[in-house]
Amino acid sequence: MLTRRILASFALLLLTGYASAQQGAPQLLTVFPAGAKAGDTVEVTFTGHGFDGSEKLLFSAKGFTAEQSGTIPASKQPQPNQPSCGTKFKVNVPKDAKGTLDVRVIGKGGLSNPRAFVVSGMTDVNETEPNNDVGPAQKIDLETTVNGVIGAPTDVDYVTFTAKKGQNVVVYCLTTSIDSRMNADLMVSGPDGKPLASNRGYRGGDAVLDFKAPADGDYLVRLSQFAYTTGGYDHFYRLTVTAQPWARATFPPVAATKGEPVSTFAVAPTAAMIDAHGSGANPILAAANPVVLDNEKNATADTAQSVTAPCDIAGRVLKKGERHWYNFDAKKGDVWTLEVFAERIGSPVDAFFVLTDDKGKVITEQDDGADTLSPNQFYTKGDDPARYKFTVPADGTYKVMVSTREAGVQFGVRDQYVLRIAKENPDFRLVVMPMTPHILDAGTLAKSGAAVFAVYVFRFDGFNDAIDLSATNLPKGVKCPPQSIGAGQTRGVLVLTSDASAEDWEGFVKIEATAGKLKHAARPFSLTWSAVGVQNNQIPNTPLISRMDRGDGMALAIRGEAPFTLAPTATALTVKPGAKLDVTLKVTRKDTFKDPIAIYSANPSFGPRPQGNQPVPPVGTAAAGTTEIKLSLDVPNNLPPGTHTLILRGQTGGPPPKGGNNQVLRVTPTFPAMPITVTVAK
Repeated sequence: MLTRRILASFALLLLTGYASAQQGAPQLLTVFPAGAKAGDTVEVTFTGHGFDGSEKLLFSAKGFTAEQSGTIPASKQPQPNQPSCGTKFKVNVPKDAKGTLDVRVIGKGGLSNPRAFVVSGMTDVNETEPNNDVGPAQKIDLETTVNGVIGAPTDVDYVTFTAKKGQNVVVYCLTTSIDSRMNADLMVSGPDGKPLASNRGYRGGDAVLDFKAPADGDYLVRLSQFAYTTGGYDHFYRLTVTAQPWARATFPPVAATKGEPVSTFAVAPTAAMIDAHGSGANPILAAANPVVLDNEKNATADTAQSVTAPCDIAGRVLKKGERHWYNFDAKKGDVWTLEVFAERIGSPVDAFFVLTDDKGKVITEQDDGADTLSPNQFYTKGDDPARYKFTVPADGTYKVMVSTREAGVQFGVRDQYVLRIAKENPDFRLVVMPMTPHILDAGTLAKSGAAVFAVYVFRFDGFNDAIDLSATNLPKGVKCPPQSIGAGQTRGVLVLTSDASAEDWEGFVKIEATAGKLKHAARPFSLTWSAVGVQNNQIPNTPLISRMDRGDGMALAIRGEAPFTLAPTATALTVKPGAKLDVTLKVTRKDTFKDPIAIYSANPSFGPRPQGNQPVPPVGTAAAGTTEIKLSLDVPNNLPPGTHTLILRGQTGGPPPKGGNNQVLRVTPTFPAMPITVTVAK
């Protein structure tokens, strides 16, 4: 059975516990099958680390119910980088459900990271072995989805179906969009055995084929990992064969509609900061200005299309080597921002633009943006050009040329873009995600404790104001103390606290950010996979993959009870840049907890900085049994004056995992202190 195939090499990993019996949250690695037909009841296997047998499920959409139908015990032969345990559920899918949503596992230790789960209107089946050659290819009908796994680098899966001459057939394989590590290599052969079409890299690791059947007969689908380089439990897929039409692109990719975070697509950090909605084949940018369509007669500077700024111009590179020219009038001293959206709205191209004066003198050429909000956890560098601030030097007509670096070899309806010419509009967008920078994690809050989250801020058009954080839809006993992100800062932290009256709960809360008249909901994100080749307390030196969560806000669970609490004796302090910030913490321990507590600064603006990818050192340690600790934190010389929020967090180690397996990265539960408002004096 396929389940055995996935679990054959599971490692033995028991939870790293505290002396206080605080249990770590589960990590969810695979969901199989990764989807189902609307209205069906299907058995789904969940695998990962830290399952304790008491699991339940949290879906990002309403109407789902699930009943645990069995557990899969941990293997007695531990191996690195493999799931260690699993559990099964009978999942009832609502009849009106559709699209891609998120599912999480909740155990005694808290909430897991999300995994994608797809609901369609087609027949849903699992891969049947053997299917690794033409002869034993799995036979299916049109309008069927096959859930499978490429279990080894050389594994190849075959599927066969019958089609009629002239029938339009679409074969697509979802991988990246369902959180798989697989890069699908897809090929279809006709009844005569000759290849008809092949594809890879349609969007990430997903692959799509769209063709007309040349004759009546049986067609063969061949699916493998590209270049046969990798395989394993994390190379799961959903292969669909259908006669329904495939929408390759929605044009124009900009519309005058309310902008909403795109959650139906596998949205990466590069696209997280734009306002868009996901009603079509690609994210649709929310128009900020009048929408103008490319007239397809503007291939040279002399035939440039005249537009009136401000505007959002939608175009696409339909022919080899196409370049699109636009001109607009501007007055001396005016300030405009020019920006091209392509990768961020699902286009597969590397766009760039050139701004010239009316004589053809180049003012700027903008290609890939250089900035990123985080070197690893929330890596926002992408292929779209950097946003450009244009201060008009003289009255006149100015021209913008838009094209792609691949225009000589790649063109078509998917190769689209939006050129935005707009007045400056200082604003911001906010992302919130688990604090750990390189390990699968989620929001778990202990009773009488606190949970800390990382916050990233995208500022544009000169917006540098401080931002106040708040939360809504909080369950009973949970609070969001007043806290803020300092002026000019792009990284901050958020703490939610819980009192003793809080009960076990799971759901979604909304994090909101306010700066003057500006107010935005934070967009929740999670890592897709943990870092490889680093120790538990190291910081990776390579970017990690993350994507926007699906659901009505940030997922949160209340589980367990804090073994200790940290409380600052003063919640408002003043300090000068370059000075030392003195903080005293009161430590309240449960009767059974006597261990030492390492104290860390959750805010990168205070305390020691990491060296390379080495762990961030603690700012101090509360010795075993102590009830108070005095700390002295470094304050950078360049920290901007104004109000900042400092969060200190405590953690304590437990015994190593039994069986000698320390290859699996697990989050060490951490218990933050109440926020401290720090005023940095001028």
